[in-house]
Amino acid sequence: MAKPSFLYRIYTGYNKAAEVLSIIILIAITIIVLISVGARYIFEMPFEWSEEFARYGFIWICFLGFALAERSGDHFRITYFADRLPPKIRLLVEIFLNFLMFVVLYKFFMESMNYYNQGKSGISTIMLIPLNYIYVALPVGIVLMALNRIKVFADTLFFCVRRIKDPGYTPAPPEIH
Repeated sequence: MAKPSFLYRIYTGYNKAAEVLSIIILIAITIIVLISVGARYIFEMPFEWSEEFARYGFIWICFLGFALAERSGDHFRITYFADRLPPKIRLLVEIFLNFLMFVVLYKFFMESMNYYNQGKSGISTIMLIPLNYIYVALPVGIVLMALNRIKVFADTLFFCVRRIKDPGYTPAPPEIH
């Protein structure tokens, strides 16, 4: 078996890091909220910061999840018409749609940097942490999403070109990442 390429190891590395970070955040949110609810109802002493922690944790989970969904192609997409196009036209459509995706991701990234920069001057209400620690989830998630989109785009191009060369080509089921 061939050794995975350097780029593939980077690709799997940052996706594994996003998965692990999402799991850690979700476990932390669950434990903290459960303890806070128990403290509120049993000892009548709630943790005021638990709600804010959960809110900010979910922001991170959402943006990491967007990137992970992009990796596995789990974002909503209607392929009814694209699947019925002749292979050469489908290739052009896929290139165009991916170009649009990269433009949208670029616009989102630029706007997310504005949020991040605005967060530098803000402090969270209860936990008193700089808001840019929260807002950095946006550009991080968008960059990971763009990196995963590159891989999905390369796989799609490979499929379309292969389909042009061999009209009967049926790909193997996608591997689970």
